[in-house]
Amino acid sequence: METTVLVTGGSGLVGNGIRLALENINGPLKRNNEKWIFLSSKDVNLTDSNATRAYFERIRPTYVIHLAAKVGGLFANMSDNLEFFRQNMHINDNVLSSSHAVGVKKVISCLSTCIFPDRTTYPIDETMVHNGPPHDSNYGYSYAKRMIDVMNR
Repeated sequence: METTVLVTGGSGLVGNGIRLALENINGPLKRNNEKWIFLSSKDVNLTDSNATRAYFERIRPTYVIHLAAKVGGLFANMSDNLEFFRQNMHINDNVLSSSHAVGVKKVISCLSTCIFPDRTTYPIDETMVHNGPPHDSNYGYSYAKRMIDVMNR
């Protein structure tokens, strides 16, 4: 039986880093019944629940590394916090519910340092994520990313 690892956000910074690391360590991305799929926003619109579910049903991943997100620079985040929150919540919900529906064994999510409280003590660690609000320039993106932590429990 083939193991399929789906990497959402596969064309982004971290997704490309994973791909390059695998290629440098292991050679080709398919080996011994293992297939890696690096999904980009050009492949499927993860904000669309029907499209996301159909894609997951078609490829039936064994594992998911969830990196996909609507991202933007500081000005974009500040000018449209609500839309960043809404779109990222849709992406997260669709990926997690589709993963559950097709029996994905494990979903690994990547969070960002901007999710941590704006005013905190250092050094920081993952137990501090919900100890206060993030910087207001990143509210939408940060709160949606924080919810991955909650939704995965």
